Amino acid sequence: MKNKIINNLFGKELIQAMREMLEEFNNFHFDVDEIVKAMKDINESVRVGLYLMALEKNMDVLAFKINTANRKLNIIRKEKFLEAYEKKEVDKFLSMLGKGDKISLMSDLGIDVDVKGRAALSKEQRDYYRIISNSIMDSQKDDKRDGIDKFMKYKKED
Repeated sequence: MKNKIINNLFGKELIQAMREMLEEFNNFHFDVDEIVKAMKDINESVRVGLYLMALEKNMDVLAFKINTANRKLNIIRKEKFLEAYEKKEVDKFLSMLGKGDKISLMSDLGIDVDVKGRAALSKEQRDYYRIISNSIMDSQKDDKRDGIDKFMKYKKED
């Protein structure tokens, strides 16, 4: 990529793997569902990077598909969190997410509010907020790179 900030954020090895994934999507004419399946274990920052890279390469149709897949994956993540909450398995679910994905999940749940905004949340939403916030604080201690690491492992298994 030509953008220095993105290059510094992802690094050469990850950017090369992202390029290869874009080429695979493009050359094999992946549809949105195939992209969802391919990106299901990749963290959101890498998925957004793939979208930006597709835009930079003027792959507008592919960029649209990736963006649509990202939205679907965020909806799936939200649904899985709610399911884990009902089953009292949120710790297990959240342990698979990195800090950025947890913050994004808060946004998807509509609970990324300031202190004053929390008063307007339902009891259940405040519980979501507490659980995810605590998990984010735990992630500060142990920086989880699951999506990046899984992505790099995926590319190395080819």
